Amino acid sequence: MNVPFEDDELTAVKAAAAAAGVSARQFIKDATLDKALAKRNQFLEAALSAYDYTRAAFAEVCPDDVEPRTVFLQDEDEAARLLAALDESAHGTAA
Repeated sequence: MNVPFEDDELTAVKAAAAAAGVSARQFIKDATLDKALAKRNQFLEAALSAYDYTRAAFAEVCPDDVEPRTVFLQDEDEAARLLAALDESAHGTAA
């Protein structure tokens, strides 16, 4: 995929990439993925926020049932790993 840039645009991209410590190619890729995945990331943040609220509300209503089950904790850890992997692949950096 070729994306044409005006000379002044390319100069700005290269300068921003250098300031970020990455190549212009990586800078463009990261910016594109950030924009393309913004809605998905908003959804994930909202889902995690709702989960936190629900968990806290449940704890208030049923404090005796709050102790997490081992399977749930394993599923939660796996979900966190998957989110970290998605974030890493979207930004091209190690977590």
